[in-house]
Amino acid sequence: MALTATDKKEIETMIRKEIRSFMDNNTLKQFEDKLMDRISREIKRGKLTGEVKDITIRMFREFYKFMWMNRSYWEPRLKNA
Repeated sequence: MALTATDKKEIETMIRKEIRSFMDNNTLKQFEDKLMDRISREIKRGKLTGEVKDITIRMFREFYKFMWMNRSYWEPRLKNA
């Protein structure tokens, strides 16, 4: 059963209210500021460093895998340059 536009809007409103009450702020700017403060505190503690490292490694693996699979496209162009 698909959600109607009214249902979606009501869910969106409920989620916004929950986020506001959880983060103790009323405006979007206050929410952004508080979120950035929390992220910076977590980075300073070193909690996010490992996760960022894992994401970066995974991204590079995917990139090199993609480049290897598409080498027939870029390899001749490099040889002709």
